[in-house]
Formats: sequence, structure tokens, C-alpha cells
Amino acid sequence: MKKLSTLLLLITLVSCQEENNTPTKPVNDTFDTASATLLKQGMLMGIGGHTASGTASIYDQGGKKYVVLDPYSSQNGPDLKVYLSTTVGATSYINLGALKSTTGKQVYVVPGNPNIAQYPYVHIWCEQFSVEFGRAEMQ
Repeated sequence: MKKLSTLLLLITLVSCQEENNTPTKPVNDTFDTASATLLKQGMLMGIGGHTASGTASIYDQGGKKYVVLDPYSSQNGPDLKVYLSTTVGATSYINLGALKSTTGKQVYVVPGNPNIAQYPYVHIWCEQFSVEFGRAEMQ
């Protein structure tokens, strides 16, 4: 049992090395909200002991949809992604890409033309370990 615990600890430490983590330098993406239509908005909250905070918004600009995290802040982690999902558990989702940073205004293009009404959640998700770091329920 002691060997198994040591092995699990070693695997966790190796898999969470700094080069796997999300950048921490603040991002300041530009997005003109004055020329866009706000569709939904929600407050990000940390999940399962992880910290995440800020506002997630979904905008339409010229028929294209965008998820904007502003302001945004979270703890660091490996392989963090931004998801737009139909369920709390993100069983059906659109992967918007890697989280750009643990801080700052961030803009993500929603690919295709999904029915945004069917996607009430934005998640910050660690793909490597299938762990949710944060979630916003969009209203």
C-alpha cells in the first residue's frame, strides 16, 4: 500500500510540472462589446476546491459567437481548457481551446453556428485529469 501511495504521488508530481501549466502572464484580449449583442452572462465559481472567479459572457457579433471571460482569475493547473456545454457535468460540450492565462480578459470564438440557447454552461476544465476547475451558469 505504501508503494502504491508513493507511486501515485510521484505520478501526480511529474504530470503537474510547470511546463504543463497554463500561462500566468495577464492576457488583455480586445473585443468591442459596443458592436456586439450580449446573449448570456454568468459568474464563474471554483469547483471542487479549485479557485476561479470572474464573469463569462456570450456575445454575437456579425453572426459569429464569442465567449468573453472578463474579468477572469483562477488557480493554475495542467491542460486547462474552456468549454461551452449543455450540462453541468460537461458531458456534451464544445471545446473552445486552451485557457490563455490564469488572469485577464480573454476572448474565445465559438466554432460553427450552435444554438447558444442549448449551451447554458461555461467551464474551465482540466482535460488531462478530467477535472472541472470552474463553472458559470449562463442566464
